[in-house]
Amino acid sequence: MPERLIEFEFAGNRFTFRADLPEEEIEEILDYLEEKKLGLRGKRNLSPLKMAVVLLLEVAADYVRLKGEYRLLSEKIGREATRLSRAIEEELKCLGCA
Repeated sequence: MPERLIEFEFAGNRFTFRADLPEEEIEEILDYLEEKKLGLRGKRNLSPLKMAVVLLLEVAADYVRLKGEYRLLSEKIGREATRLSRAIEEELKCLGCA
């Protein structure tokens, strides 16, 4: 996938970078950052650097929370898969198939 030029404005500064992500993913990322940025509007007295750090911390907090949720769901799916596998094996034994 070819690299694309991406532009993003934050705290009065324009940032330009290149990314080789799909268009939909880039749009989703920029929308997410814009949503987070809107949450900072009440903190206008912060310098652009401090606003960027607050945004970074909020994004990191979301990441850590989602990583924990993913781990819990993966463990639950693993337990359910094991339970279903055992149940299927028992049913097959009852039917004389195994």
